[in-house]
Amino acid sequence: GPGGLGRIKNLRLKDPVFIQQMIQRGREADEKVKTEFSNITLQQLNWKPDTESWSIGQCLDHLIIADCSYFPIFKKITKKNSDPDGYRESFWENWSPFGWLFGKIMVTQVQEKSRRKLNAPKIFHPDESKTDPGIFERFHKHLDSLIEYISYCRTVDLDKTHITSPVSKFVTYNLRNAITLLIQHEHRHINQAIRIKNSKGFPV
Repeated sequence: GPGGLGRIKNLRLKDPVFIQQMIQRGREADEKVKTEFSNITLQQLNWKPDTESWSIGQCLDHLIIADCSYFPIFKKITKKNSDPDGYRESFWENWSPFGWLFGKIMVTQVQEKSRRKLNAPKIFHPDESKTDPGIFERFHKHLDSLIEYISYCRTVDLDKTHITSPVSKFVTYNLRNAITLLIQHEHRHINQAIRIKNSKGFPV
């Protein structure tokens, strides 16, 4: 009937199944850290296999820093759901011809099982000083917040909503790729921390 096309156009393409999968993977990351590092000593937390590598504490610190850089973006997007003027995509986010490409490249590069070493962007570098045991509580708290933000995206069109990378104003990708990237990134560095724990010379 009249207005039917308009209604179709305004229909948001939500994907609650994808969101539920990502929440599940986020919870798995949380459990992995609890299981693997529950009895860790301060010495083990700060031990590095070599001078070029991170410690277990730095892997977790890096994840906290990276997650936090996305929180303001999620805040704006979830606010838009209750307030139509809450989140407006910039011209570049809307029209960047590279959005789909950046997203694809990023998701492919940041695999959970690292095929090769990637250098983390400078803004995501962990603290060089010793990590304190409070890092675990901070990590679980930030991961809880990330999972909560992802759950708020159940009602958002994941493919049409574009964000700008916290690393570069030039890099944009859609929300589906951003969420995939964040969850993969979480597992990637937790796996790295587990490899440190299992490496030769790890203090007992």
